Amino acid sequence: MNTVRERLDSVKKRLVLLCGQPHKVYLIIGLIGALGFAVITPPFQGPDEPEHYIRVQYIAHGHVIPVNPKSTGASLPKSVGETLRLTFYDDEIRGFSAKKYDFNRTKQAVKKSLNPSERYQPPMVSYNFLTYLPAIPGVFLANVFNVSPVVSLYVARILLALASVIIVYFALKLIPVKKYLFTFVALLPMMLFQQSMVGTDGVSYAILLLFLAYTLRLYVQSTDIQRSQWIKLALLCGAIVWSKPLLYLFLPLIIILVKKKHFWRWSITAAVTSILLLGANIVMANNAGEYEYRSDSLPQNIQSDKQLQNLKEHPKRGPRVLWNSYMTSFGDDESRGVVGTFGAADTLYPLWMGYIYIFVLGMTATVSLGKDKSKLTIPNSWRWLAVGLAAVHFVAVNVAIYLTYTPYNFDIIYGVQGRYFLPTLIIIFMAIFLGRGAELKPQDKKNIITISSLIILSLVMMALLITFQRYFMYTP
Repeated sequence: MNTVRERLDSVKKRLVLLCGQPHKVYLIIGLIGALGFAVITPPFQGPDEPEHYIRVQYIAHGHVIPVNPKSTGASLPKSVGETLRLTFYDDEIRGFSAKKYDFNRTKQAVKKSLNPSERYQPPMVSYNFLTYLPAIPGVFLANVFNVSPVVSLYVARILLALASVIIVYFALKLIPVKKYLFTFVALLPMMLFQQSMVGTDGVSYAILLLFLAYTLRLYVQSTDIQRSQWIKLALLCGAIVWSKPLLYLFLPLIIILVKKKHFWRWSITAAVTSILLLGANIVMANNAGEYEYRSDSLPQNIQSDKQLQNLKEHPKRGPRVLWNSYMTSFGDDESRGVVGTFGAADTLYPLWMGYIYIFVLGMTATVSLGKDKSKLTIPNSWRWLAVGLAAVHFVAVNVAIYLTYTPYNFDIIYGVQGRYFLPTLIIIFMAIFLGRGAELKPQDKKNIITISSLIILSLVMMALLITFQRYFMYTP
């Protein structure tokens, strides 16, 4: 009996020791979640994954800068399009939870080699190459060995998941305070799901968190910021500009470093560089031309010009549409989607999971769990700036979706997904809770940290199970 108890005590001590290192907690649970989602999610079921995979294939074939295939002759092996039809387009299940994925479709697709001799010209999305970079070597090698496109899709997923998790891991090591809060935010199922799919969200959000963590690390640094550190920060600014659109709205948060030596020289340099990179992005997007979506499930009657004109002529319409979208039950699905994968559009997680996440995040936000008891003094002006930028980002995302995806004259914003607001969530938590929190006894801290980590691990495992059930098992 004593031996069993001693072993249990030993396991408990190791568990407490491990949970005392938030970056390692994230690495373990993050890899389980991200790689789990990458494997169990059927081909091309990620958000806009067919379009993103085509972009990755174009880059692997040498088209790093987005172009219009019709005017430039850019093309891909025809087997890419055949694989898309076989595994996705021929029987779309997205948005219909009662419809399940037939795994035989994947088995058939695996047998289909790349066969680069036969070509076709799918349209190319205009996203920059940066956030796809981790996937490119794997897809390129898969193409060299004439491997099936569906296999290279999974290779791309795994490489992007690993890259995203590693970037967040280093961000959590850098951030000086509230490590557990941002560890658990980074372990939201939605965040892990985005990291596991072929797309821009996973790497983009990871870079944003690294930028914020590095900025705060420089802020608490007692010595002058070195030239090499300013260069690293400038590179992170450039990476954000070249990642997901609208994330550059958060770059002004470097103003927290205003009292640091050489701030204005380096911030102006970073600002000019960021504007030039943003301009290059716009030019490349125009080069690629307008993207034509192929899915039959997309809304009809999308008229961006008329939609914009309608908003200009009726100034009250915009606020009314925003109210209709978030102050009714329609908005509940967007809120749940911040935790889950797609909300009502696809895998809908139960509300109790959301409540538990809210409880854990609230607890870790309002108490101080770090080893250092010193408070981080954050200027209130910076907090208000962060809140303002989060609000601007929220409105900008909704306007963009209303103009480009919502049918003309709709009274709600159609197609908004919780994943768009993960950056907003991170910024809001930073604005409100950085440098704040009630002090606890050391043993109470250990208990909260250990129990919270186990709860989050359980929720991530539950999310994987629910997602698997959605695609392959009976759903009542």
